[in-house]
This record gives sequence, structure tokens and C-alpha cells, in this order.
Amino acid sequence: MNETIHTLITRRSVRKYKKAQISDEDLYLILQAGTYAATGMNRQSPIIIAVTNKEMRDRLSRMNAKIMGSDKDPFYGAPVDRKSTR
Repeated sequence: MNETIHTLITRRSVRKYKKAQISDEDLYLILQAGTYAATGMNRQSPIIIAVTNKEMRDRLSRMNAKIMGSDKDPFYGAPVDRKSTR
């Protein structure tokens, strides 16, 4: 089976994260892939914001939870601990 098709068929959603932070290089590749991902009728220009500051991540988590009417973390505890950003 084609590796790309296999990856699409076997992919899973992640709702539990390791405490380890991914490398800047991996983050850049993921963001680049998301920028080139298909959009509905090609009408959306993707804007991707990578939050790498824990205080900002926690603030956004609280704001999202409030909008959703919940007290749960909508980011499922995704870690951030970068000292610098791109």
C-alpha cells in the first residue's frame, strides 16, 4: 500500500500528549504542511498560529473553555515550554 494512503487510513486523533516538546525543526515542518493543506473550494487562506508560550497557551485555553461552556482544557494539555519562537 502507498505510504501516504496508509498514513491517512491509520491516522488517529491525539488527546493525550507527552511532556516532551517537539523540536523547532519538526514544528516548522508541521506548520509548513498545514499551510499547504487543502481548503474547501480553495477559498481559505490558512493562518496558523503556533503558541509556544505557556502563559499565553493557558490564557487561550481558559478563553476557549469559557466560550464552549466548559472548564476542561480544549487543548488536552498540549505542552509548551519554548524560550524562543520563530
